[in-house]
Amino acid sequence: MKRNMTISRKIAVGALSVVVGCSAATVNPLCASTAYAETEVKFNDESNISWVVSPVPDDNYTGEMYMYIDAVEEGAKVKKLKSSNKKVATVKAGSSGVAISYGLRTGSTMISCVVNGVKLSHKFTVKYVCPVSSFKVDGKSVLSTLKKKNVFVTSQTLENKKVTIKAKKGWVITEVRNVKNMKSRTAKVRNKTSYSTTITTKWPYDGIRVKFKNKKTGKEQTVTYRKMYSSDYSQAG
Repeated sequence: MKRNMTISRKIAVGALSVVVGCSAATVNPLCASTAYAETEVKFNDESNISWVVSPVPDDNYTGEMYMYIDAVEEGAKVKKLKSSNKKVATVKAGSSGVAISYGLRTGSTMISCVVNGVKLSHKFTVKYVCPVSSFKVDGKSVLSTLKKKNVFVTSQTLENKKVTIKAKKGWVITEVRNVKNMKSRTAKVRNKTSYSTTITTKWPYDGIRVKFKNKKTGKEQTVTYRKMYSSDYSQAG
């Protein structure tokens, strides 16, 4: 059975709004009894599925992780399900376990439920680690904002802005999504530590999104720099 984490957009806004898939992970379930009442009640997390995730690429995305419970797969029900911090993650019972949804907000929450009279709980964390040592737009650094969060939103036009990026030690750049001439394009980058490009569009949703990878852990982190597409958003740097 294929277990996976996905990141999907909530609304179709801007050329940078694309569906981004995270790496899929395959779980080897515990040997379950034919009667679910005899099946061990626990979160089935022996695989490389992590309870610590990176924030999504932008505020119009939703990250989703599904944590399987063998007893539920055998027919048991999930009861009293809750997330202690709904600003970090929300939860929903599924036919095979618990679905966890998260976004840009970093922090931790305790996921808990009751299955067959057994209480399960586990801490779930959305953690941002800045992968950038230098991020300049027309020579002006925006690093102070990107040290705190992975999305920088500006009210200024980005037409003909030159962007130069350097990865922090231990990180490499693997992908750059840029908007040029009103078209969104993704450039696969072969583990570079620096990258430069120019944003050449007048489109209202212009910007650049850079994916980094930690060479030691394999963890990925996305950083976005874009123009504000609505006055309702408060992430402008």
